[in-house]
Amino acid sequence: LIIISLIGIYFYTRPKQANLQLTEVKRQEIKSIVSTSGSLTGKNSADLKFRIPGKLTFINVKTGDTVFAGQVLAGLDTQQLSIELQQAQNTLRDKQATADKVIDDIHLFQYGNGGFSNAGTENETMTQRQLRTTAEVTRDNAFDAIKLVQRGFQDTVITSPINGLVTQAIEVPNQIVSLTDTVIQVVDTTVIYFDTDIDEADISKIRIGHPAEVFLDAYPDEDFNGTVEQILPRSKTTAQGAKVVTIRIRLNNPPATFINGLTGQADIIIESVKGSLTIPIEALRDDNTVLVQEEKGLTPRKVTPGIISETDVEIESGLKEGEKVQLNPPPSL
Repeated sequence: LIIISLIGIYFYTRPKQANLQLTEVKRQEIKSIVSTSGSLTGKNSADLKFRIPGKLTFINVKTGDTVFAGQVLAGLDTQQLSIELQQAQNTLRDKQATADKVIDDIHLFQYGNGGFSNAGTENETMTQRQLRTTAEVTRDNAFDAIKLVQRGFQDTVITSPINGLVTQAIEVPNQIVSLTDTVIQVVDTTVIYFDTDIDEADISKIRIGHPAEVFLDAYPDEDFNGTVEQILPRSKTTAQGAKVVTIRIRLNNPPATFINGLTGQADIIIESVKGSLTIPIEALRDDNTVLVQEEKGLTPRKVTPGIISETDVEIESGLKEGEKVQLNPPPSL
């Protein structure tokens, strides 16, 4: 009975090989990537607003239209400006007549015919010069008031600064718009970008020309390839207080239908190797050793790791293809 009990205890308490998780060393492509989120956009974009508030009288485009640089897109009511312009012109006529009268009184009667040549010369007395200067300044101010109203007419019209696609437009005229209302948005779609913000801790890894894979939420079954084309030379702070840098990934195969602002994920490939020996990250211990299955059991072996991806690690030396290693090995035997 004692012998039977000891045998039972031995088989019950010994380690069970079935609980070990093993994985095979295999060859595959491994990539070191920086993953980040962002959104789809064009080469340039313009949010067009009026410089003055007013009543929207016409809008010549709608969402989806293609426009060219300099094209008139929308306009405000100009009735009040027309009244102000007429009043400014009337004021100028009045001030011009006043200035002419001052010069006429001072010079024509004092010096006779040809006396106007004395205006602004040393022949004027200080009193005459003061009267003339005051009249001329008032006249010039009236002229500037006309130019100011005329400039106001320019502010009642929106023209497109770029060639592009209208992605947003107010479609109901005769409404009051303010200085903050975006009336029309135009996006230059000659080149499609995926803009994304990279944490400052990772920006040193990114280089112009690095390939990228973009996955848009609106197209879950499609992959879009691109290349890092721009790293904007400025940083910004997120709402969470993190410092980030914006990079622009130019898409080689953008979606057939452009929709500004589509969100998604980008994997920027920092380094990649094809046909590399790899094991899961979970099989590598902190001291760069793995537990290899051999005839006599699990044996620790030193390896040289290379590229590390999100799931796998490249093994440059220490293992052979087809060997099996333990997943989640204990830190020490």
